[in-house]
Amino acid sequence: MLEQEIASIINFILPKAGNPSPYYREVPQDFLLPAAYFPVPEISSRGDTFNTYALEYLWFIKIFHTDVTLAYELAFSVLTAMQGARNLVPLIDTDGNQINQGVRLKDPSLRKIDGKPSVVQLELSWDSPRPYDTPEEQKSVAPKLNLYTRNAYDAAVKQVQDEQV
Repeated sequence: MLEQEIASIINFILPKAGNPSPYYREVPQDFLLPAAYFPVPEISSRGDTFNTYALEYLWFIKIFHTDVTLAYELAFSVLTAMQGARNLVPLIDTDGNQINQGVRLKDPSLRKIDGKPSVVQLELSWDSPRPYDTPEEQKSVAPKLNLYTRNAYDAAVKQVQDEQV
């Protein structure tokens, strides 16, 4: 099962790249062109706030075509669409419908990769804050307060003094 952020980014990329054939696990030897390969992203973690940690994603998506110029055009259309959206990719729910949230990407980059067929790599990175697991907290119990008037306080002090003698 894909994570929501990854599925949302794929959902954003494919139409912007002209709907190339998507590949997720491995690219077969006789794959269709144009193609987009979405490998497993690299992930590192770090502390974020007192209540959250962050997963730092680094994703190298490869766009394939018959020549480098065509691969570049597809990848460049994705990059400009992301920048045009201010690097905010709308999140989708499990049915593929956009929800009122998004994932904020860092600035993407493109790089030509040597090979046949021609490949252009789209590099994406983002931070994903997650809440720490928190144990069930015990509900607070209202304390019983004994509020004394001055006379009651004086009487209690006198009683303690009398008991000490």
